[in-house]
Amino acid sequence: MAQSKTAIFIGRDHPDNGLAEYRRLAKLHNIKLDEYVGVPNADKYLPKYDYAFVSRYLSILEALSAGVQAVAHYNNQIKFDYLNMAPFAKFIVIFKDPSEVRLTKTDVKAGQTWAKSQTWDKMADIYEKLWQK
Repeated sequence: MAQSKTAIFIGRDHPDNGLAEYRRLAKLHNIKLDEYVGVPNADKYLPKYDYAFVSRYLSILEALSAGVQAVAHYNNQIKFDYLNMAPFAKFIVIFKDPSEVRLTKTDVKAGQTWAKSQTWDKMADIYEKLWQK
């Protein structure tokens, strides 16, 4: 018998974070979901999971850096745009309706390499260039 998949949710229990949708997604795909709601430093648990159910920028970076498939929910056009226009978009699964999600593996290794190349200095340089325009 195949071992069931596991997922971690890290975040607040708030409608904008999509926890209800992640729960539904886990149920539909027979994924054991562990919820770390309001738990400091929960990112340390990421490596033991198959999926990270997260939709915030830094949580996605943490999941990618840990080599875990990030699955991000959006509930409005702004979040849709930010997830799809983010430089990590090709490394994550993005969804609105849990019943329409195909949990296909993205190139997690390439996402991990990209995430580990991100630094605060690099981000500051990007912002400085942006504000010079």
